[in-house]
Amino acid sequence: MPELLLELGMEELPASFVERAFQQLRTEIVARLNEEGIAAGEAEAIGTPRRLIVRVKDVAEIQPDRSSEVRGPALKAAYDEAGNPTKALEGFCRGQEVPLDSVTKDDTYVWATKLTVGRPTLDVLPNLLESSIRALSFDKSMRWGANRMRFARPIRWILATYAGEAIPFTVETVTSDVQSRGHRFNFPGSFEAKSWDDLLRELRQRQVEPDPAVRRQRILDGAVQSATGQPDLSESLVDENTFLTEWPEALEGEFKPEYLVLPEPVLVTAMAKHERFFPVRDSGGKITNRFISIRNGGDEATVRAGNAWVLNARFNDAKFFFDEDANYKMDDFLVRTERMLFQEKLGTVRERAYRLSNLAGELSNGSEDAKKAGLYMKADLSTGLVSELASLQGIIGGEYCRREGWSDDIAHALSVQYAPELAKSDVARAVIAADQLDKLAGYLGLGLAPSGSSDPYGLRRAATILIELAWNWPSQNSWLNSFQCALANYSNVTLDSAKAEIALCDIFSGRYKALLAEARYDLLDAAMLDSEPAELLNPNAVKFRLQVLQLAALDEALVQAATRPLNIVAAAKSKGISIPALRVQDLESPAGLALSEAANQFQVHSDAEVFAKEIRTLVAPINAFFDSTMVMVEEPRVRDARLGLLEFVGQKLLLAGDWTKVVME
Repeated sequence: MPELLLELGMEELPASFVERAFQQLRTEIVARLNEEGIAAGEAEAIGTPRRLIVRVKDVAEIQPDRSSEVRGPALKAAYDEAGNPTKALEGFCRGQEVPLDSVTKDDTYVWATKLTVGRPTLDVLPNLLESSIRALSFDKSMRWGANRMRFARPIRWILATYAGEAIPFTVETVTSDVQSRGHRFNFPGSFEAKSWDDLLRELRQRQVEPDPAVRRQRILDGAVQSATGQPDLSESLVDENTFLTEWPEALEGEFKPEYLVLPEPVLVTAMAKHERFFPVRDSGGKITNRFISIRNGGDEATVRAGNAWVLNARFNDAKFFFDEDANYKMDDFLVRTERMLFQEKLGTVRERAYRLSNLAGELSNGSEDAKKAGLYMKADLSTGLVSELASLQGIIGGEYCRREGWSDDIAHALSVQYAPELAKSDVARAVIAADQLDKLAGYLGLGLAPSGSSDPYGLRRAATILIELAWNWPSQNSWLNSFQCALANYSNVTLDSAKAEIALCDIFSGRYKALLAEARYDLLDAAMLDSEPAELLNPNAVKFRLQVLQLAALDEALVQAATRPLNIVAAAKSKGISIPALRVQDLESPAGLALSEAANQFQVHSDAEVFAKEIRTLVAPINAFFDSTMVMVEEPRVRDARLGLLEFVGQKLLLAGDWTKVVME
């Protein structure tokens, strides 16, 4: 069966856009083929910064005929009193192109079965491909074209064929044909291609490798072969270079060895993050004055010299600021932050330093290292080197702490404050948590909670860090008390603490749903216990309750039994009934005494599987109690005692979550 081929050529896309774009283009085309009822085989998608390519195999040559039921006028309007067709029915049949005697009736309406004859696929494809292209979405787009179409970059050519024939359509000012283009600089001319195999062969002859997997391997192999040491091939940087180039070629260069005095993070950041170069290490793992760049054309000697010049210039600037910073201490940098504003109403970075120090001390049980790390964690914002290389925030602070002989715990804490996944000590975790809590308290206290997709202060990210931090910090319990401390630390700012707490719970709830997206929605809702802020803000407890519920919720008898005490107590409280503490002497129920005994013997376990089994021990006593005992009796003393028992049992059950939110099939 015939092949469908589309190549969308454009100005260079940002590297992070490419893969998502060609995958989305494939998805859009396949979805529209399905909507049109056109049978098709496997769909493939590949791409480079300049082109998105989709091939669909075995595309049927014609749509199948399709029939559909179309509702006509009501019976009263379709026929007159004598049963003859009315003008309304005749008009309906003409519009649907069906004979009068073919309509059917139900109790209310007339219906027509309309047959739609399938069109040749080649007639369907122009609109289908145009709409697929226009459906592409990007994180950032620009106005482009005669009709001001929004797209990531201007479209320059469109190659579209079906069974070797051109598919004619136009997107803005660009009309499709069977022409593609080679490498932008080395082979800029057009060439003809009418099939997938033709296109890939001709592109490769013109120094364009369209397959990202092949480009990626070329980069890996070329870097290893070119380097006189061991290239530092980070996954993210390899991926970025893969989608920055069409014909990647590895090239080793070198910079002046005098810049090796700079801290390693400065060297690596300048090479990798700013220039997309791979550092080269010696056999001992130490950075050398060599690097690997990935060129996408140009004279080899010229590219090598240009890369070295750019890198030397950047290192020269960095060394100037590094040497200048050496004239000052961390105390000096801390003082400079008095002139740096954190937020208009929340004060300066220097004022924030006091809050971070206090909060880090609270979170670490009074650790002096944590207090000191909190105080100085933002001091490097005033350094010259961070002003030059902003991505080194925190890292430079850690380096300068080591230079002054501070403890490794403090230096590590400052170095990883923007990379919480690298935190290896309680001091580092306390400092990172203090940073997020202070930010959340300040902004939420001012009423600046995220709204919809807008989160300008990164508060959802801050909550995510706290949740993931807790999951890697087993001793950490609820963040509620720490958040309240963070609010209290703003002694000179008026904050709405109550609204801030509510907003924080809302953010945490949303973050759990994002981070635990594979969990059943009802079990996650039950595990969060969102009516109890201290429980909702305890990530370890939420995760544990979810694990217990996932093990226990398949037992329908357990869910039903666990729900009964909680529902009775909730109903009583909704009527304004005050429930006293358990008084077994007033139960006047043998089954109640047995349930009380079972609840007293109930043990909380840290193992989710064991705990789930422990909960099942309450099923029989609960059912026996309800089968033999009336709770809402007229005698207040007995009624209160029995409600107190159910409240006591309910508190045990809530240790695993709110069972009333579990949905049974």
